[in-house]
Amino acid sequence: MFQLLIVDDEPSVVDAIAHTFPWSEYDIEEVLCAYSGHEALELIKRHVIDIVITDIRMPGMDGIQLIEQIRRLSKQTEVILLTGYAEFDYAKRALQLDASDYLLKPVSDESLTESIRKVTHKLKVAWEEVASYQRTAQLLREHQPALKAEYLANLLDGGRMDSEDSLPLIDVPFSVGDSIIPVLIRLEGQFSRYNRRDRLLMEYSILNMAEETLGLYFLVWSCRDRHDYLVLTLMVKDTTADDKASDLLPRLCSQLQYNVLRFLQGDISVVIGNWLHFPEQLTMGYQAAVKTMRRRIGKDVGLLMTVNDPVEQQDVPTLKALHEPPSIIHLFEAGRWEEASHKLELVSDELDHVWNDSPELLAEMYHTLASACYRYAHINGETLAQLFERIGETEGIPELRSLLSVKQMKEWSLGLCRRLASGNTEEIRHSRAFVVSQVKDYIHAHLAEDVSLHILADQVNLHPVYLSKVFKLETKEGIKDYLHRVRMEKAVHLLKSGDLRIYEITTEVGYLNTPYFIKVFKKEFAMTPQEFRDNHAGIKG
Repeated sequence: MFQLLIVDDEPSVVDAIAHTFPWSEYDIEEVLCAYSGHEALELIKRHVIDIVITDIRMPGMDGIQLIEQIRRLSKQTEVILLTGYAEFDYAKRALQLDASDYLLKPVSDESLTESIRKVTHKLKVAWEEVASYQRTAQLLREHQPALKAEYLANLLDGGRMDSEDSLPLIDVPFSVGDSIIPVLIRLEGQFSRYNRRDRLLMEYSILNMAEETLGLYFLVWSCRDRHDYLVLTLMVKDTTADDKASDLLPRLCSQLQYNVLRFLQGDISVVIGNWLHFPEQLTMGYQAAVKTMRRRIGKDVGLLMTVNDPVEQQDVPTLKALHEPPSIIHLFEAGRWEEASHKLELVSDELDHVWNDSPELLAEMYHTLASACYRYAHINGETLAQLFERIGETEGIPELRSLLSVKQMKEWSLGLCRRLASGNTEEIRHSRAFVVSQVKDYIHAHLAEDVSLHILADQVNLHPVYLSKVFKLETKEGIKDYLHRVRMEKAVHLLKSGDLRIYEITTEVGYLNTPYFIKVFKKEFAMTPQEFRDNHAGIKG
């Protein structure tokens, strides 16, 4: 969904627009507020803003100057101007700067609504063109980057680079020693039902959308890995703007998620890795991103995470018969527990019907599972004993001599897989529950202050989009809805049990002006705060 910024030096105007429109109906996900041109510019530098509604006459930096700065940063941002001055020169300059609309104050709800609808429609049409099935199919026919993608996939799996001279031959945009960052994309939901041809087209469409979304700031090199994730390796185009590009990357990835959902009708989860040196740190950084996908996202869909704990590369020997892709080790590493269980059942059936309980092949299966358990524990920063204690596997790995039949081996291996899956789910649940608890505690302690999504995200050191989705997954309630409910509950309590004046209650529950608080309260309870107090006179609660 789109991001909106409202700019005016009159707080009442900003608050009235920000809090009285049903923005979700217009595909607006988040509304940011600024009370000067300079404050707005700082927000635009830190966030990807799709639409700006700004006053023209403001001290310091007026609306025209703000648009000029916006155009230096982004050609895609749509701007709607509000002003009480119907002067031709302003309108002329606004048109020269490609403003989307020019509305006179006091603007009616109908006029602003119509302007927002036109702007969001324009943005959607632009992205529909990017996501066009026919255009994607044409690009796939004309540009088949198989060799380039295969080269990257080989490097991700620990393969060695032939020579630096080979990179330009396949149009690789990086050189040895460049600073790059990996981004992992997992196709989810509806995408799993596509046949191979249609899935390839969807992957190419997503990669094309990623190029459009990220290409303003980054050079992009992509492939599909052995887990069927899409992997983007990014390098900043302008090295003098490294910090700005790094700050924008989470928002750009969030925009990519929305565009995929909106125009391809499917979810993706995204993991943003750590900055690293190409090519020597590429495999390590990629593995850290896969670990984050498994441990912090799991089976949920449509999430975005940033890697905070890179891991060192560790090689575990593979056994040929069992480790045809995807191997047990790789399935455990990615947290793909249902697929791991299915693979174990297939291996057990083969042992039973083809190899007649071969002791040597039973031993191969046993040692493969043992190796996968060790690998899974160590990449999670645990010893095997710590892992088994955490998942309730009290007996550890049994001795091989107790598993000398396919039936015994199958029961043990599938049970182990179930307990690992359950432990992984509990780990994710516990981590998210802790975050939700921190957010709720902060809201209650700072209710009278500005409690925005970005402030809450900073408090728990998470990306705002990820925090918003995790909060809703855990509580079945959005952060804004929870904040509104808490404010209304406290307002009710203060009206029933205290003697504070209405304007004092307004401040206590975090609203900037009393008329707006009264309007919100009346919408919630069908009466003004004073009418509510009068109806509950004498009632303490």
